[in-house]
Amino acid sequence: MSTIFVAGAAGTIGTALLASLHGASADVVAGVHTPAQAATLKGLGVEARVFDYGDQASMTAAMQGCDRMFMVLPLTQSMTRWGHLAVEAAKAAGIGYIVRSSGYAASSDAHWRLGREHGMVDQFVEDSGIAFTILRPNTFMQAFSTVLADSVRAGVLTQPEGDAKVSYIDVRDVADCAARLLLDSAGHEKHYYALTGPQGLTMAEVAGQLSSVSGREVRYEPAAEEVYVQDLARAGVPEWNINMLVSLTRVIKLGMAGNVTKAVEYLTGVPARTFADFAAEHGDCWR
Repeated sequence: MSTIFVAGAAGTIGTALLASLHGASADVVAGVHTPAQAATLKGLGVEARVFDYGDQASMTAAMQGCDRMFMVLPLTQSMTRWGHLAVEAAKAAGIGYIVRSSGYAASSDAHWRLGREHGMVDQFVEDSGIAFTILRPNTFMQAFSTVLADSVRAGVLTQPEGDAKVSYIDVRDVADCAARLLLDSAGHEKHYYALTGPQGLTMAEVAGQLSSVSGREVRYEPAAEEVYVQDLARAGVPEWNINMLVSLTRVIKLGMAGNVTKAVEYLTGVPARTFADFAAEHGDCWR
């Protein structure tokens, strides 16, 4: 029976992945960053080990006894360095298979910055000699129930995306794909999957759906890029993160994020969740 190490198990994707793996025929070790997170998971019956992305030795120790690994990294200026350390730790710990959650349209030679950052980490995984599968999910629906929830409640979404479409994906679909691969990777090693929701939506269409379920009017007001940057800076977002987010909005505005794939259904046998279903399920957080 496999033992799966879930890096970043307390994060958005990691939490969903633990739920997807619950009851599966594999042992799961949750990699977390603080003793408090470990204690919480222990209380839920999950083995948790504390590690530091910036400390290769701590990662190697946390992965001991595991043969499979889910790898996701925080959006931070240290992301590529941490990715390299994580891969080296996996090699040292004897990990035999990695599922890497990357970013949509990522490539080491991508013309946009966030795509290159993700792509460089993907390259570390590809060059490691460890069997792998790379998932490249589009923008998460959960952004509207977390970082953008206050904007939804205020009734105004402001993004510099024009009328471009995005095929938003539910984080739980990403987790379900990862779980399927971690439990049985046969036929999927050295494969790359672009994960999307079932429909491309403009921000105005998203606002309309959020209006329907929240009981309040939500409108989309396209913002100039410089205004968007100023708003992020006022909110305390670090400059590096601002640059990454701006690069993402530029790709969206060019119409490169509206493509729809069937990869979720191909991997899991179940169609990807719709934004309408996501919005209906989370309506209370915007009321």
